[in-house]
Formats: sequence, C-alpha cells, structure tokens
Amino acid sequence: MLRRTTDMPPVARKAQKELRVLVVDDTIVIRGAIRAALDKLDRPITVIEAAAGDEALAIMKRAPVDVVFCDIHLPGISGPEALAHAYALQERPPFVVMMSSMKSDAVRKIGQQLRVYEFLQKPFRTSDVLNAIEAFDRLNRRTRALLVDDSGTARKLMRRILERSQFNLDIQDAESGEQALQLAGMTDFDAIFLDANMPGMSGPETAGHLLRANPRTQIIMVSTEQQMSLIRSSQYSGAFAFLSKPFDPSDVDAVLHTAFSLRAPSLAKPSHAIYSDAAHPGGEPPKKAAG
Repeated sequence: MLRRTTDMPPVARKAQKELRVLVVDDTIVIRGAIRAALDKLDRPITVIEAAAGDEALAIMKRAPVDVVFCDIHLPGISGPEALAHAYALQERPPFVVMMSSMKSDAVRKIGQQLRVYEFLQKPFRTSDVLNAIEAFDRLNRRTRALLVDDSGTARKLMRRILERSQFNLDIQDAESGEQALQLAGMTDFDAIFLDANMPGMSGPETAGHLLRANPRTQIIMVSTEQQMSLIRSSQYSGAFAFLSKPFDPSDVDAVLHTAFSLRAPSLAKPSHAIYSDAAHPGGEPPKKAAG
C-alpha cells in the first residue's frame, strides 16, 4: 500500500546532519514557498537561493549541495544546463527535483535524461517538497539487502542490477535458503530478494523461516516463472512483492519505495511487480518496514 500524502507535512527525524538545499527559480514567490516548507523540518538545514542558472552554477562550484530544487526555465543558463554542469562538478550528483508550470512528455524526457529524481508541477503543495526530502533521507540511508539464488551467474547479474538502484544498498548474497537463514541470524536485513525455485529449501519455505526470524524484513520473491500458483505460494509465505526475471533497477526502486512507504516519483518507470496487498486472495496488507 502506498502511503497517502496530504497537506499535513511529514515530520523529519531529529539528530540528522545538516542538509544543504539549493533552490533555483527566478520567481521569489516559488523560492519563498519552498523555503517556508523546509522551515517545517526539525533539523539543521541551510537553504541557498538562486534566481538564475549561472548563479546556481557558481554556488555549486563553491561548495557541494545535497538537494536541488530547480526550475526548468531560467534566465541565462537553463535549468537542465545548470544541472548538467552540476553533475560534472560533484563526485556524487546532487538529489534533484525539477520544477515547471508545464507537464509534458518533453519535460519528463528531460528529467529522465538528467537522472532527476522527481518533477513538481507548479503550483505544488508543502507536502510535495517535504516528500522529496523524506525520499532523499531514505534513499541515502544504508539499506541492508540480501539476494538469494542457487545460480552464481544469476546472483552476479542481480547484484549488478541492485547496485544501480537509487537506494544505498549494502548487499550480501547467499546460494541457498539454508545459507540465507544463517546470514539472517547475524544481520537484520531490510530487504531480501529471494529466488522462488531453489533445490532443497524452496523460496516460499525460506521466506517463512526468514520472517519468523525477523518479521520486519521485506521479502521480494523473484522467478523466471510467473504462474499464479507460484505467486500465491509466495504471498502466503509472507513475501511482500513478486518480481519476474529479468527485472531492472527501476523495478527494484519501485518495490523498495513501496516497502518503505515512500511515494513513487512521478518520473518513475512503470513496474511489473505484483504486490501482496493487491493480489493476495485474503487481502492482507504487506508488513511495512520502519522508514
């Protein structure tokens, strides 16, 4: 179940490091609206404003920033041009939210090409700004992930896919259900990508044992098959979602956004993931991980 967002802003956690946010827009009203939204956060934060693309670029040359809210249409250097330069300046690209009063396929394409996280159409709400910050925090927090597959080749391919996720994944792997249980006894994994068809202990059987050891673990069952009997078996075992192979980083991001109750960004690609809350015959909602 996707978390519903309202005009009531989420409250950020305390004791977080200082956040440096750059707001780039030639309209003082928009800059003020974003600053007012960020002022609601209970955390150290520095908000820097720029009215033009070249001004924003000069700021990013002087010091790195964590999050950028950037309008597409700016005087001088455009928003996309400034962002392209920003990616070249910083070792780790900033988390970018692109803004515009227009919403079109061309805007969407620009955002995807620039690896922008989110697009906000003006006028937007306070909660839209704070949802973006919530996503930044969760994506950058370490997420302990385990991938389980009896094929070494499959594990290598899946690891490459997981490493391209937007999330900061600390990945371990196991070649069997038994080894997965051993590792789960030493580490509380946030997410486990579990092959459904394995010799010995099957994926659904392994999932049941894993969830008894740590009920907060989010299990994503994966398989080259997509038979309804296998999907239902995965759901009954407690798996949060089902992904058919092959899948890509956008599918990983989609299931993790849902698992951690984050609103999916509007620029996200459609995913073929099947969620237990939508497909389970009994309608039980999946277990949610703590932020």
